[in-house]
Amino acid sequence: MKTVKNEFKQQYKSSLEVSRNIANDVKAYWAGIGLGPDVIDQIELCLVEMVNNAYEHAYHSEDGCPIELTSYLNDKNELVTEISDYGQSMSKDEFTKAINNEFIEPDPEDPETWATSGRGFIIVVQLTDSLEYINLGDKNTFKLYKNTNR
Repeated sequence: MKTVKNEFKQQYKSSLEVSRNIANDVKAYWAGIGLGPDVIDQIELCLVEMVNNAYEHAYHSEDGCPIELTSYLNDKNELVTEISDYGQSMSKDEFTKAINNEFIEPDPEDPETWATSGRGFIIVVQLTDSLEYINLGDKNTFKLYKNTNR
């Protein structure tokens, strides 16, 4: 069981703008626990990608659905950021495929390379130390781990 004395925990309602609102709220917490600007910028980008995925894929761009954010330092001094939704879940195979995708450089001559779908997971995998997906009942949680270098 985790013991967390100082954590950020907040629930939001899904919308097109919610990822920016969440990022703005949690950045003050991250600065307050002593994270440097590089770590904050990297995890902010990951957070925005994952919240946008929840809005677009789990909730099919439906406004007003719950998105929960919890962020804290664990006993290994890693920043743990949990993004949860109650929408459509991913299968373990879909998650494995998403985190193992390779970035395809867009080719001006090939419109099939222009799609942005799937790039969010590539970004998150590259900027975090570990990423987990947990589906319990109707709750989907992505746990991002980032070494804080503190």
